[in-house]
Amino acid sequence: MITNLLGSLTVEMRAIIGVVALLLAFAILVAVTSLLIRFQRSVILWVVVLIAFLAYTMLMPVETESLAAQPHPETSYEAAVARFEREKARTTEPLNPLCPSQLLTHGQKTARVVVLFHGVSSCPQAFVDFAPILFDKGDNVLITRMPQNGFADRSTDALRHLTAEQLREMGDVSVDIAAGLGDEMVVLGISAGGTVAAWAGQNRPEVDRVVLLAPFFGLANFGARINVALMRTMLVLPHVSIWKDPVQRDQFEGMPHAYQRQSTRATGEIMRLGLAVYRQAQETAPAAKEAAVVTNEADTAVDNSVTQLIADAWEKHGMPVTRYEFPASDGLGHELIDPLEPGANPDITYPLILQMIDDPSTAKRVQ
Repeated sequence: MITNLLGSLTVEMRAIIGVVALLLAFAILVAVTSLLIRFQRSVILWVVVLIAFLAYTMLMPVETESLAAQPHPETSYEAAVARFEREKARTTEPLNPLCPSQLLTHGQKTARVVVLFHGVSSCPQAFVDFAPILFDKGDNVLITRMPQNGFADRSTDALRHLTAEQLREMGDVSVDIAAGLGDEMVVLGISAGGTVAAWAGQNRPEVDRVVLLAPFFGLANFGARINVALMRTMLVLPHVSIWKDPVQRDQFEGMPHAYQRQSTRATGEIMRLGLAVYRQAQETAPAAKEAAVVTNEADTAVDNSVTQLIADAWEKHGMPVTRYEFPASDGLGHELIDPLEPGANPDITYPLILQMIDDPSTAKRVQ
């Protein structure tokens, strides 16, 4: 019963539990300190410390200048394939056999290449059913493993090492490789992969179309300002590793290609990349030609209102942006691609997503 309850908690509810835990820690600190000094002075001391910390997190600069593009696009099919193999071999960690980066190729440059980015704690296996559909349509398909993801040890704490710079490099290198694989380039990302896809759409002119699926620019229901504060807090406080099932912990099976833990530091770094995209979009026009943004009304993981701020900024610069939101009545979870993810329903999501890849201007709900 406890396991079912914890497993059903939304991101917002987990965040509230985290705040309550911090308040409990504050009360313990006050109680312990009051053994040394008077209780009233102890309260004043820790209130001052708390206010100073909050002021620091709200005012400290968040650096995003290092997240500008560093393009080195490949110009031939052979060079692109060779670079893919080099990048694939770079990892020194044992990988889950389901999780290496994948390249589905027709043996030559095709009219279109589609780049696919999975979400955090998952891996390229998330596209196991979706990528072959694109391949059968004649596309070359590149599925890039996100840094610090896809390791053989599913209970690893490796996500604590994920940085926005690593995600930027992932976006750059993937676009570099894809430039030699197809004449037209579509970049699609889900969740944190959607954040990377948005970065690519903002920064790389090689991208013709960017498709964002439930992209992660902020935690659900907190809005832009509170999410910025949460991001700063996660970047400043010590890393916390969060078990997806706090009761079963490493005994939790979940999906065979997904981690059993999430990371506050990784979450903050993904949000920092999202902040970089937002700042860039306020100042300069996106590099991609057009965008499609797909959200889910029932999503309890990401804040759709923050996503729309990015889309609004792109539209102000003249980029055509097609938006679609799956209604809550569809009963979908956060995951719109991975067929094994709880709440996924490919029969509903795949037809719409394929339309967004082919031509967003004509996309409509397929009944």
